[in-house]
Amino acid sequence: MGVRRYGPPDGKSPIKLTEYHQSKDELEGLPVTVTEKIPVTSTPNIFSYRAYVFAKNPALVQRYIKATKADVGGVGGHVVAADEVKSVIAKFVLDNNWCGREPIFTSLIVTHTGDDVAVTGIMTEATDMSVVDQLMWDALQEGARKAAELGLYGPGQDLVADAFTGNLRGAGPATVALPLPVRRDNASQTVLVSFADKTEPMAFNHYATGAYLLPRFNTGLVIAASKMKRGYLMEIVDLDTKAQAIEAGAHPRDQKALDGKMEELAKGLQEKVITLRAPEDLYDIEGLCRSSRYVIARIWSRNEKSERDQLGYVCSAERLHNIKTKKGFTYGGKDDPVLLAFAQGDWPAPGEITSPWAAAPMVAGDCRGSHNLHILPMPINSQTSYWSGPILSAITLSVNIHTGRIGAISDQFALGTPWDEVRRRASELAIQFRLAHGTKQPATLHEDELEYQEGWKERRNRLERQFEVKPPLTFGGNGADGDGKKDATAAGPARRPGAID
Repeated sequence: MGVRRYGPPDGKSPIKLTEYHQSKDELEGLPVTVTEKIPVTSTPNIFSYRAYVFAKNPALVQRYIKATKADVGGVGGHVVAADEVKSVIAKFVLDNNWCGREPIFTSLIVTHTGDDVAVTGIMTEATDMSVVDQLMWDALQEGARKAAELGLYGPGQDLVADAFTGNLRGAGPATVALPLPVRRDNASQTVLVSFADKTEPMAFNHYATGAYLLPRFNTGLVIAASKMKRGYLMEIVDLDTKAQAIEAGAHPRDQKALDGKMEELAKGLQEKVITLRAPEDLYDIEGLCRSSRYVIARIWSRNEKSERDQLGYVCSAERLHNIKTKKGFTYGGKDDPVLLAFAQGDWPAPGEITSPWAAAPMVAGDCRGSHNLHILPMPINSQTSYWSGPILSAITLSVNIHTGRIGAISDQFALGTPWDEVRRRASELAIQFRLAHGTKQPATLHEDELEYQEGWKERRNRLERQFEVKPPLTFGGNGADGDGKKDATAAGPARRPGAID
């Protein structure tokens, strides 16, 4: 595990659980305005450190929101995360939520989407991000140990690195951080957090090429007086290190050469990235984002000179087939991305950001990571069903950037909303599509993108050895078929249909 750089030095946490304000207690002592509440979502509990929540004169400091998600073991297969696993992860983070002289997270929530557990919290720039990554890695390891104890499926599934090496990039978990704005006048900031299970980062291109690019999803692009009217700058990352390795000269059938070149490309945590303008480069953006290879990783607002202004959109644009583990390069891609995005003001409204999913688009992933299927927008803390997804969740957080507190949460895909109709239609389409196509394309992915393909490789290699090279079967000319034998039907001249002898 290495030397811990977080937690209390004496092993005793300076913050007791009773010192955290918990949102589940927020109505304690207040008048009851609703006699009976109909549940529409599994709202996460918010843990906020009191000393920061109730500070009278908070300093204007740079804060970040960070979201980290991984599959550390699922109930009944890749279906849902166990509550006990989530609680163990939450307890580990809260017990060790300390670095130097202050807490790492001033406010945080623990959620799940399908069988992926996520920790989302607010932190200050005083904490080294690598320290937070180490805390997240160790917390997820604790969750994996509990999953193994409970006999859950695939404990530690996404913890593919042999050990923590300084950051979470390439280690398996999906993680992103977004700097919150620093301002005196308005402490409120809306942040949209979206988690996807059983799909890949390219799925989030539907977000970016919708509300940030096309007025049919976001009217504000046309009528808003904010910076939105200037459009945005989009950073697009090339995720296909296998293709990059082949383009660099590695032979596609030389696995050793491929592995070496991919490892070389991964060194230094470099990205192959291009920055395009929205909407001026609309055709180029749409052209790149039509495949799994290219993902819009970051979106910036534009100032008066149309130059880069504020970062307001980040997604975990990363794939695992360039990560060397003791199992080798076994992944065809990286699934289960995370998204952080600002909403309101200079940014699209939450409903505008999520609106592209109303069309029930198809994404790569689903069962065995090997299919194309319609994504299902689900409330937070939902499980997968039918085959195994793909599913998507999205919540908005009202954040006080002065105190670092998550004040309240709204579920964007809650029950009892028009998303119920989207779920019904997406389910009908998914059932029809999968049953109609089965293992055939386009229901299944190209074999280069299959997540679990060792069985197919063995089958294909066995059948490959049984193929023979023979001349094609032909008719006509001398009347011989492909075996050189005389075709009996070739004797005599051809007769007109209906001719009488």
